[in-house]
Amino acid sequence: MDSTHWAPDIIRADDGSYHMFLTVVPGIFNDWKHPRYMVHLRSQDLRHWRNARILQLASDRVIDATVLRLPEGGYRMWYNNEVDKKSIYYADSADLENWIDKGKAVGDQSGEGPKVFRWKEQWWMITDVWRGLAVYRSDDLLSWKRQVGGNLLEIPGHGEDDGVIGGHPDVVVNGDRAFLFYFTHPGKRGADQKKDGKEQRRSSLQVVELLLTEQGLQAERDAPAYVRLSND
Repeated sequence: MDSTHWAPDIIRADDGSYHMFLTVVPGIFNDWKHPRYMVHLRSQDLRHWRNARILQLASDRVIDATVLRLPEGGYRMWYNNEVDKKSIYYADSADLENWIDKGKAVGDQSGEGPKVFRWKEQWWMITDVWRGLAVYRSDDLLSWKRQVGGNLLEIPGHGEDDGVIGGHPDVVVNGDRAFLFYFTHPGKRGADQKKDGKEQRRSSLQVVELLLTEQGLQAERDAPAYVRLSND
């Protein structure tokens, strides 16, 4: 049976092995009323992935994992539980193999594609709420406070393929800088916004540098983003 693969997240374990957490839809469907599983795979070289198995999480409709090494040891996964109004749930593991679901992490609004990261002495979570990207802050990775004000990337930009809201983020922290990678569907604007053609499905990857101001995380999407990553 054909399957659809979504939103992989990869983390490296202490023994050098790589672990992928992949959303798998067991089929190709015409609606959203079907199971979606979180599948764990292992690799030694990032090319050959083996030992695929389904994780037992909060429901049979879970998507969009983000996995982080905890400061005190072990790992935490955040994901979207679609059964519970698309709230963000989390699970803990000591070894990336065996996971214990811990319940809801964020449920003040529906969202998906969570990304959790450490930057500027704070823990941050960014989620796609389909009106731009919502931002949350935490001191302990358990209690999350939503940033007030507008969402990131809610206002369309002026760059090529960037004239719509931004979606499904990832963040790369490099030294004291942080870069937000996101995608757009360039054809979803104006009178064509609700069409379902090739141009509406086409995705374009974009990047913007994150800024920390008195108002919290900000992203000036029309400003040039000069990305130079280092190993420091």
